[in-house]
Amino acid sequence: MHLSVTVNVAPDGAVVLSVRGEVDHANAGELRTAIESVLTAQRPHTIRVDLGLVTFIDSGAIGSLVGAHRVAQAGGAGLVVTNASPFVSRQLTV
Repeated sequence: MHLSVTVNVAPDGAVVLSVRGEVDHANAGELRTAIESVLTAQRPHTIRVDLGLVTFIDSGAIGSLVGAHRVAQAGGAGLVVTNASPFVSRQLTV
């Protein structure tokens, strides 16, 4: 399965990236690029990465999320992960 990312703006001004599919070392860069593009173009105060429709995540994807989190912080924005499935939540916790 491939990765898709949809971008919306929440009523509170946060940008929500809804991620769908499998996120692994082969496409983790796409997720990070999507996050960094939102940071550059929209300069939100918060980015929410909704992982509710993610069926698989590996260490490459987690590394991209951590890197994007650091870039967001450096730019004055917060980055939070939401709606992680039990599998994804377990991977993030490890």
